Amino acid sequence: MTSPAGARAAALTITVVIPAKDEEQRIGHALDRLVAASPGLGITEIIVVDDGSKDRTGAIVREAAQHPAPDVRLLRHEVNRGKSASLRTGMLAATGDLVALFDADLSVAPEHLSDALALIGAGADLVIGRRGEREGQSLVRRLGSRLFGVLQRSIVRLPFVDTQCPFKVVRREALGAVLPHLFVERWNFDVEFLVVAIRQGLDVRELPVEWKHVDGSTIRLTPGYFVEQPRALWQIRRAHGSGRPPKGRRADAR
Repeated sequence: MTSPAGARAAALTITVVIPAKDEEQRIGHALDRLVAASPGLGITEIIVVDDGSKDRTGAIVREAAQHPAPDVRLLRHEVNRGKSASLRTGMLAATGDLVALFDADLSVAPEHLSDALALIGAGADLVIGRRGEREGQSLVRRLGSRLFGVLQRSIVRLPFVDTQCPFKVVRREALGAVLPHLFVERWNFDVEFLVVAIRQGLDVRELPVEWKHVDGSTIRLTPGYFVEQPRALWQIRRAHGSGRPPKGRRADAR
């Protein structure tokens, strides 16, 4: 039997937001999967933010917009502004009751939205994915991820296993408490978003998700990335404080 909270969550509409930069090889497949899954998941809107792409990313999204439902929308930054700026643009334009964040490779399946809805129905304001095994990911990316986790826990101190998982679902009404405080333009959107969410008293839950490697990533880890990360994390810490929940506020791994 569905609980009253679960029934309310199941009735909520979902806007999916995807940041995209030169993703012509992957965005079409991602949109096809999301459109096919939308009736059973409550997805009523898909927003792709084209962050200054030089390829056919925008054209492919416009072609997908011919579907009668869900509503597929293309927003465009004329010049590249970074993933953080793209996500903010998409979230501010969203109309669904919930806003779900995915990467253009859809490495986390949209079917996990059902599990996130259950946590939303149980009272969560924000659900974040927690990846397990990462088969197919390069050694450099795995080592970079581990190093980032160590830096994040040492500097910002968020109590989550996987802040960078490309799957997050948030109540749209809660975004007003978070988005005005964000200043990061490129990297570290996830960390800053989570820190501010906790400082604003949102109920944050972790959800185990399956992650699958998808070829074609346009992200490259350069030596400068590892130099930049400690500096950026310290900027977030100085601006917002520690990522540890204030006493009496909640952030759970489930």
